[in-house]
Order: sequence, then C-alpha cells, then structure tokens
Amino acid sequence: MAKELSEISKFVASYWNYYLELEEAFKQTQKYVAFDRHNDRTYSVEYLKLIQAVCSEIDVVAKEIAEHFDPNFSTIQRPNITHWGYVIINNMPQITKARVFFTNGYVVKPWDKFGYTQYLDKNGNVRYKLLPNCNTPSWWSDYNKMKHQRTSRNSDGEINFVKANLKNMVLSLAALFSLEALYMDIITPEIGPDCNIEENQLFELTCSDSIEFIGDT
Repeated sequence: MAKELSEISKFVASYWNYYLELEEAFKQTQKYVAFDRHNDRTYSVEYLKLIQAVCSEIDVVAKEIAEHFDPNFSTIQRPNITHWGYVIINNMPQITKARVFFTNGYVVKPWDKFGYTQYLDKNGNVRYKLLPNCNTPSWWSDYNKMKHQRTSRNSDGEINFVKANLKNMVLSLAALFSLEALYMDIITPEIGPDCNIEENQLFELTCSDSIEFIGDT
C-alpha cells in the first residue's frame, strides 16, 4: 500500500502548484505591461481573467485552511469571507502584518486591517462582522464588483471593468501567495521526503514578528 501523503504534500499538490501556474500566467503579461507602479491603473481583459481566477482560488484555499483549524467550519452553509476570515485571523494573526515585496520597490500589504469577530443577533444566531478599524480588503471588494457589476459605474464615473488593473492583480496574487506561504510554514513540521516544494519566482514575504518566506525575484 502506498504511503499516505503528509498534509503539506497534499496542500502543495492541490493548491501551491496551482498558485505557481497563476504566477507564471501573470509573469507572461510583463511582455505587454511593465511591472511598475506607474502602470497601476492599466487594465485589461487578461487581468480580469487572472484576478477572477486568483480571487476564486483565495476563497477555495481560505476555506480549506479554515477547516484545518476548525473542523466545524464545514457545517457552515455558504461560507464567505466573513466566516473564513474570522477563523484565519484567530489562527494566523500574523497575516495582517504580511508585507509582500514585488519589484522595483513595489511593496504591498494585501491583508492590512483584515479582521472579523463573532456576535449574536437578536435571535441568538452567530453572526460575523468586521473588527473595529478593520476593512474588507480593497482588492476583494473590487473583485466582486468586477464579477457582479462589471458595467456599473463607480464614484468616479468609470465602469467597474477598469478595476481589472495591475494594482489589483498584484494585490490579489500577493494575497494568495502570503496566505498559502504562511499556512505552509505552520504545517511544515510534517514535511517529509515525499514533498517537493517549488519556490515562487515573483514575491518575497516578511512579517515583523513571524517568518521570512523568500522566493527568487
């Protein structure tokens, strides 16, 4: 009987390797748009496609991580960012301090001011809401506007399609990268010879009081 793969090996095979595919797809866009803050507002159909894929994967991965920390998470019907955000912030609080270094001094904090808490409504049901001084990540809000209200106009009079830009591309991919990197750091004590983790090529991650996860840039 084949030896059962460790948790880290299964995570790498199921999620990290797909992250690397998304990263490679983003790298290819540099042939057309330079990776530079001056191009933050440059938008395209390609960014739209990739941002939707990346944010969808964040939702999938976050739910997987939440279930790891809380086995009862699987009983929640139609969980969303408030549900998995609550579990993650209570088990991976260092994620709010994650700084992702990109290129040419391009540094982002994709999970800055991220936090949720539980409360009971008037009927005694458990609900979730943002912690004081916390916000839903801007890239997540923009993703939902691109997904559900693409032709609607924002406060500047622009259609939401323009949110499919380089800035949101970097923020969302950095969010996925840091989420997976920090989680893998937690479960790496289980690492064994059956696991081969390929390093990323675009980002470096640091947390002020946690790990340093460095990829080749």
